[in-house]
Amino acid sequence: MVNTMRDAGAHMDLDLPTIVICGNQSVGKSSVIEALCGVVLPRNEGTCTRCVTEVRLAEYDSTGNQAESWVCTVKLRYEYDSAGRPLKAVKETAFGKETTKKQDVDLLVRRAQKALLNPSSDPNRYISYAFDDSTSSARDNEAASNELKFCKNVVCLDIRGAGVNLTLIDLPGIIRNVDRREDSQYIELVQDLVKSYIRKERAIIVATITCKDEIDNQAIVHMAKEVDPHGMRTLGVLTKPDTIEAGTHDRWLQIMLGHQYALKLGYWMIKNPTKADLDRDISFDDARKMEENFFSGQLPWSTIRRQLDRFGIDSLRRELSRQLTMLTEMSIPDMQSRTEEAIQATALELSNLPPSLGENSRIELLQMMRHFCTLVNYNITAHQDFKHFYQQIRKHFDAFREAVAASRPSFAMTHQKGGQPVAPLSLSSSISSSISSVVGWGASAAGDMRRGTIPEMPKPGKAAPPPPLPEHSEQPDVRKPLTVADVRRIIEAQKGRELQGYSAYDAFTYVVSVFQDDWAKHGQMCLAAVNHELHTLVGKLTEDVFGRFANMQGQVRFVIQAFQNELFRSTAEVVNNCVTMERRYPFTMGSDEFTRTKLNALNEFKSQLETARTGVGLHQNSTTASTASLASTATAHIPMTKQDTVNKALAALAEAGFTGLSPRDLTRLRAESPEDDEVLHVMAASHAYFRVACRRFSDNVPMNVDFHFLSRFAEMLEKELVARLGILEKDGAAVDFMLQENRFVAERRRALEEQRTRLEGVWRSLHEFGF
Repeated sequence: MVNTMRDAGAHMDLDLPTIVICGNQSVGKSSVIEALCGVVLPRNEGTCTRCVTEVRLAEYDSTGNQAESWVCTVKLRYEYDSAGRPLKAVKETAFGKETTKKQDVDLLVRRAQKALLNPSSDPNRYISYAFDDSTSSARDNEAASNELKFCKNVVCLDIRGAGVNLTLIDLPGIIRNVDRREDSQYIELVQDLVKSYIRKERAIIVATITCKDEIDNQAIVHMAKEVDPHGMRTLGVLTKPDTIEAGTHDRWLQIMLGHQYALKLGYWMIKNPTKADLDRDISFDDARKMEENFFSGQLPWSTIRRQLDRFGIDSLRRELSRQLTMLTEMSIPDMQSRTEEAIQATALELSNLPPSLGENSRIELLQMMRHFCTLVNYNITAHQDFKHFYQQIRKHFDAFREAVAASRPSFAMTHQKGGQPVAPLSLSSSISSSISSVVGWGASAAGDMRRGTIPEMPKPGKAAPPPPLPEHSEQPDVRKPLTVADVRRIIEAQKGRELQGYSAYDAFTYVVSVFQDDWAKHGQMCLAAVNHELHTLVGKLTEDVFGRFANMQGQVRFVIQAFQNELFRSTAEVVNNCVTMERRYPFTMGSDEFTRTKLNALNEFKSQLETARTGVGLHQNSTTASTASLASTATAHIPMTKQDTVNKALAALAEAGFTGLSPRDLTRLRAESPEDDEVLHVMAASHAYFRVACRRFSDNVPMNVDFHFLSRFAEMLEKELVARLGILEKDGAAVDFMLQENRFVAERRRALEEQRTRLEGVWRSLHEFGF
């Protein structure tokens, strides 16, 4: 049954019941294998076991019928890469042609080992490799020329017509000393390799122990006890009994009887040919006769043999076959369960890989293009569950709006009092709640933390800057509130032929132009941020859709980047046009809103100016004499004489029928000077116009970016890709080149599909046996 499962490939995915033959170097492991399977394996120094050798013996041929002749096929199984790391998928390949000559196996195995010990070379190079065995030195030089001294990968021998069903694994001999210090790494490598095989629960450990040395000195005894402390699956094989010194036979006899170093599976003793016998090319039949004669005529073995049938290779072969059969029968239910789990795991991994392409590659390519463009469109239009991209875009639009709002001018009134300047009263900080609600602007630039995240782009061309003030006039600092003196200097600098008292329109336009100076930068930074987000989105989607096609992905990225750059440049011109229109001259058709906002701001500025001049805070909301008296409590810092005067005036006006007045209304009774009136009108007009212009500009730029850049990109992308890549014009070879799949993905899918097929065959084999 194990051979049937091996024929189905189960050994590449599951731990099948196996017999592992291991021991110290030169204890006769390979000789045991040779005796069991009837073939010669490499044994000379420099040619002995350097790789794991797996021998699969079967009575039947590949069709399940009794084999008529002896046939051996050599294969290479790769379980580790050249650095010794386990591979994701085990790979087994044939090495050369099958042979029907037992005497050829030795050379075939040496060549297969040579291929595995030189992983950087093509294995086919060694199929007909000629070794130089003329001298011992030549053999040593041959071994020294290998890239590796030992290898974890496996040489497999499939032998049909062997007369027995066994699977044997011959491991490299455990070494304790090396001639060269640089070879010390192989001591641990071989020990780890042996442990990795004997620790498997379905491995029958055949501990090969030479009678030439004390049993305590042989590492395999301790390693087997470490992984199998109770000796439940360890079988001892004592070799070279002819080397036991006279008078010490009793110790080995006690071991054979299980009185010392007891094992559940017991001990067997075999006698293989000596080196002199091998040099005479002794046959297997003659070797078995010599073994029989040895145990029949040698005390104490001849005596104990009558009660203990554990001598000779034939007895060992029968026992190993029996133990393997028992272990297999016990393992079948668990193997069935593990096979089902492996099939599910393989199917899951396959489902996570992209499917293989159909026969018509051009149609497949067009379908991928359509799918990719649909995903782009869904993200740009925020379709259903594709909201994240546009949420990021809105953040940049909000940051742009706040940056524009922060560019508005603020105004302050100053007054000298006791030699110390009164703190400036900017519109943004001291304006009344009623005016603040009318203004409706967001946070100032100082509180805008998100603007720092917008990627820098080359500074676009600006609209013509406003004419500078004359050299004797001080340029206003737009980072600080404009004071009355600042505005007055601007008015004086912008005066021409107009008479005193006429509106200072040029001063108003100058203030507007100065504070719009950064609008071009804000607009281009907003576009650059959106461009960056789109670039990130496209990069992710091209990886998701075309990632397994390296050639296709590169061409798609190039075409999309070129198309995106073109749209970026044209949209940058649109944004610049929006800035140019705003800075050309002040304009609005919303005259009512502009006039209303200007009037409210003018009253506020007059009140601020009065407060700055007199130092009296006339901001109480008292409307009658009685409420005015309550306000005196809240303004205790104001001199009582002046406050009493204000309260008396309000009370007198209320008695005269002028009710509902506040202290602020009293400021209207004072006539403003013409100079102050001009200043306040420029301030109020600037404030009112920026309220209109900021809102308009904050809408126009994002709307143009959305329409001319994002929407056009989504609408035109598929047409541009098909046209620029020439998908409809390319010949079949060019399309196939574009769809040349990433070889790692293709190899992994192919390996998984083969693994699933193998596992399904194993599952059917298990059920055919009635389990």
